[in-house]
Amino acid sequence: MKKRLYLDWNATAPVLPTVQEAMIEALSKTPGNASSIHREGQAARAVVERARRSVAEAIGAPPQAVVITGGATESNNQVLRDHIRVTDDPFVTCTSVEHPSVLEVVAGFESRGVKTALWPVDAQGRLSLEWLEEKLKEGVTLVSVMWANNEVGNIFDVARIAELVHRSGALLHVDGTQALGRIPLNFQDSTVDFLTLSFHKMGGPKGIGATVIREGLKVGAILDGGHQERGRRPGTENVPAAAGLNAAARAVVEEGARWNESLVRGKEAFVETLLKAVDDVELRGDLERQLPNTVNAAFAEVDGEDLLLALDLEGISASSGSACTAGSLEPSHVILAMGFDEQQARQSVRFSFGPSTPEEELVRAAEQIGDIVRRLRELNASF
Repeated sequence: MKKRLYLDWNATAPVLPTVQEAMIEALSKTPGNASSIHREGQAARAVVERARRSVAEAIGAPPQAVVITGGATESNNQVLRDHIRVTDDPFVTCTSVEHPSVLEVVAGFESRGVKTALWPVDAQGRLSLEWLEEKLKEGVTLVSVMWANNEVGNIFDVARIAELVHRSGALLHVDGTQALGRIPLNFQDSTVDFLTLSFHKMGGPKGIGATVIREGLKVGAILDGGHQERGRRPGTENVPAAAGLNAAARAVVEEGARWNESLVRGKEAFVETLLKAVDDVELRGDLERQLPNTVNAAFAEVDGEDLLLALDLEGISASSGSACTAGSLEPSHVILAMGFDEQQARQSVRFSFGPSTPEEELVRAAEQIGDIVRRLRELNASF
């Protein structure tokens, strides 16, 4: 069987071996409910609290700031919906390239009469701080922006955005999911008010995340029915996932710097080889401020769906960065927001990898991509 190369880490990452081991151990040795007072319950509680402390250490936050949730989608909903609930005359803005768990919630607010504004990007996916300053003058109460974009990999200037937001008296919510484990994150230094995270993009378990809340602020639960997480996230704690979360967060603390160096080298090798292997390729996004594991490329005269299918047959898994609905590839909302038309957006293919992806495999993949693109162009020219 042909060995496959997985280049879709921005969708989800392979589980780290230490995470898998920790979860199996918790499943077999920690049967208790973390809210119970008996010995088994307290052993389960210890697993959850170790995870909380490790997450806090990984992102430079105090442990009491960390609320463990079911993932960033839940956390994003929690922050945004609670803001509308507790704020008089709320006015929410988010970027036009956010994850659907932000964009769709904000669109729902607008349909309910809440004032909203969509922060546009330019052709490289960059944000205008001047635009934000104008909206803040109009009374924006909450700004939502991702730390790094999942499709083109742009890294946004969170520290500068926070400075502008707080100067106006507004609050800042940042989705840090794609940045975690790839670039350094420090919650305290960033002065972000609310940071939301998932851990499965960097080798942690699926279905667990966190809402991190600055001291002095509160976020209410979006569910009823329990007192867990100090009333901020009802429901029996997922102890095996928390054990995996602890292992993933420990890996960020212990391996984060090495991971970043590995990703930088891998991306340089991949891009250099790709540009040599094929002509008429456009690298999309802000190439000066981009995640070290993400390459979004468009190949002239080649449809992205055709390329993805051909790559899959050759044993390479990649993505368009958008959802596939009823067998038809939908154009990426991120690429459309950058000003490309639908045909141009359909050409985009996202390659994302991790620190365990061998550099020589990235070079080989780039060469294969070049071969496949040339074959597709020849085929298209024959029609």
